[in-house]
Amino acid sequence: MALIRSDRLMSNLRRRFGVAAPKLSVKTHWSWRVKATIGAVALAAFGWLYYSGFDAGRLFAGFNVGKVEEERKKMIADLATLREENERFRKERIELANTAQMAEGAKDVLSKQVLSLQAENTRLKEETSFFEKLIGSSAGSKNGLAIQRLQAERESADSYRFRALVVQGTNDSQFKGRVQIQAQLVGENNRRITLNLPEEQTDLQQILTLDFKAYQRVEGTFKVPANAQLKALTVRVLQSGAKEPKAQQSLQL
Repeated sequence: MALIRSDRLMSNLRRRFGVAAPKLSVKTHWSWRVKATIGAVALAAFGWLYYSGFDAGRLFAGFNVGKVEEERKKMIADLATLREENERFRKERIELANTAQMAEGAKDVLSKQVLSLQAENTRLKEETSFFEKLIGSSAGSKNGLAIQRLQAERESADSYRFRALVVQGTNDSQFKGRVQIQAQLVGENNRRITLNLPEEQTDLQQILTLDFKAYQRVEGTFKVPANAQLKALTVRVLQSGAKEPKAQQSLQL
């Protein structure tokens, strides 16, 4: 038994330390800090390689981040410029519209003035022709005075407007005097009303004062009771200091 054990021991020694013995390997032991550092460096290198490859792929495909960003900034600047121009054009359009409205308003005013002047010119021509005929005809009237173109029309619910033309014929002297007006009206419940002017409405005193050589136009407005209807209007011309009228004209409505 001792011999068998000795043989086995020798056999084990030869197998472990002899030529057929397994090779001895030496392994280096790294701490976790070193391993973490190496891992972080490897990960950063991998990330850089990935990004560089991705960016290189975009450049190869024609996609440049820097160029795109530059174009984006340029588009933003162009957009701001267009907005400013749009706002300026909008203000100019408003100003032009206002100017056009003012011009149109001025045009309307001028058109009305032209029409008014044309009407006034026509009226003056008619009056001139009328006066030429009237002077001859009024020479035969009493004291050379005549009342022509007597008119009256309602101006509002409580007023009437009157017009008359007092003409002196061949007499070359200055005529001074006044106009008396008597208005016959019908009010509510057919009540008859008589107005003597300017005695009852003294604001007409100046309008009804006469001072002319050839003719004088008399025109004004007198008040009446509300909704009263004018039926007749009588106009008398009195010379200063005289009680009897030099001329008289009546109008029936």
